[in-house]
Amino acid sequence: MASKYTQEDMRQRFWELTAEKEVLVEKVAPIRKRHDEIRAKMAPFEAELQEVKKELIAAERPMLAEIDVERAALARALGNKVGERPGA
Repeated sequence: MASKYTQEDMRQRFWELTAEKEVLVEKVAPIRKRHDEIRAKMAPFEAELQEVKKELIAAERPMLAEIDVERAALARALGNKVGERPGA
């Protein structure tokens, strides 16, 4: 089955799309600039955020996973009829 597009048709479309892309990139340049400025302001906090995230994971992950697994097993055993929280 032969393509209905010739090599020249495809080349022409390629350059049409290139022109459309250039217009779009120029149009959104102010938004992109604002985005990049905000990201630059956030950069100093990224390292600190990653450290806190590591601490949080180290503190909660081992026990939280075990608790969630046991709660899920109990809920299944109870047919998901766990009732009201005591004291609520």
